[in-house]
Amino acid sequence: MATRAQTNDRDHDRHVDRLNEYYEDTWFEYRFLWLDPRNRALHFGYEQPGEKGHAESLVALNHVMAEHASMRRGERVLDAGCGVGGTSLWLTEEYEADVVGINLVGEHIERARRYARERGLGGRVRFEQADYTDTGFAADDFDVVWAQESACHAPDKVAFCAEAARVLRPGGRVVMAEYVLNPGDPGADIVAWEQGWEMTLRDEAAWRAAFEAAGFVDIEFDDVTTRMRRSLRRLDRLCKALSPIAKALHAVRIRTDAQQRNIAGSLAMGRALADDRWYYAIVTARVPQGAAS
Repeated sequence: MATRAQTNDRDHDRHVDRLNEYYEDTWFEYRFLWLDPRNRALHFGYEQPGEKGHAESLVALNHVMAEHASMRRGERVLDAGCGVGGTSLWLTEEYEADVVGINLVGEHIERARRYARERGLGGRVRFEQADYTDTGFAADDFDVVWAQESACHAPDKVAFCAEAARVLRPGGRVVMAEYVLNPGDPGADIVAWEQGWEMTLRDEAAWRAAFEAAGFVDIEFDDVTTRMRRSLRRLDRLCKALSPIAKALHAVRIRTDAQQRNIAGSLAMGRALADDRWYYAIVTARVPQGAAS
């Protein structure tokens, strides 16, 4: 009979495999339908008054998160779930931050390193394939843990928060851009979205409990859904337009199951938002000044 630890290890390995499959199979869609070649952002865009462009909105979310985190120049940042490194590079350039970007997806890390070299930042930012719930970094090593639409992938939010608290110095901050469930039955569309994007979503109460268990204080959830709606609608329109041909290509095995789940999950996300099942939040929390890991 397998022990609980062995079962957990197998579950974790399956999660890592599915996450790699998802991002590897959907790279074409991210690359050509969403990612801007300058900012390399895989996240949604924040709408600023008077600003119209998709690329600008992607960078705007970086600015908003940095403001929420009270970022200071030269701080050491763990970009937890760094994608292909776009935000890590932005933090390096904008704040002269000492950034370590980590990700479970090996192809993302290879691209992030290449993009850093292309921008002349190869010696100023580091990318490692690592798990943000068990990083292997020393305690009290970072000023900020940054998780931009990445903590959604953590099956265990308590483990994510505990590791963030461990690697942060006293007074260190965590900032997340996160999909947060509203109270009540999440419904079938949330399940389809989670399955499509290999995510595990939680409500504010569950997140607060995880942060508090890790010793964080000043936990705040800022609902910025209104500013994200244009970007969210953009994805919904793209997926609705592409859905018929995507289904046909999937039927003849030109598109993979992961690619098809991506579109189905994206459409489910839009329906769930229309049904008020979730909201988009900038979440911040702080390790107390006197805390010791």
